Amino acid sequence: MTSYKTTDYAIGVVYGLLSSITVPKYRQTKPTPKASDAVIPEYVVINALPINMDVMQKCIVNVNYHVKDIAPGVKDTTKIEAGSAAVMAILNEVLTATYQIDIESQETFREEKLGEHFSNMRFSFKLINN
Repeated sequence: MTSYKTTDYAIGVVYGLLSSITVPKYRQTKPTPKASDAVIPEYVVINALPINMDVMQKCIVNVNYHVKDIAPGVKDTTKIEAGSAAVMAILNEVLTATYQIDIESQETFREEKLGEHFSNMRFSFKLINN
């Protein structure tokens, strides 16, 4: 009997694998700080695109590494690069008996309203169902 998994399962695995990264991590949504809250200088958001229901299930897991700008519209290249490298080093080419993770793409985006940039890394997450 095949045991199908969900995108929540894939997100949970990635979340666990990234436990050594010391910035705050969020599943599926970024934090919504109130005006009275302290600014979060760096954080990770993990979400996923739809999963198929084949024997070898596959989905894309997004890991977004967010960093506050060092000046209006100016990204903190050092922190973006270091954070992205740390995530990719942990997740690229992970292979276990039940899943495999490979990097698909990476690009950086600006979020002007939040005063930050983020590195969007997409990973192919393949679940091997038994």
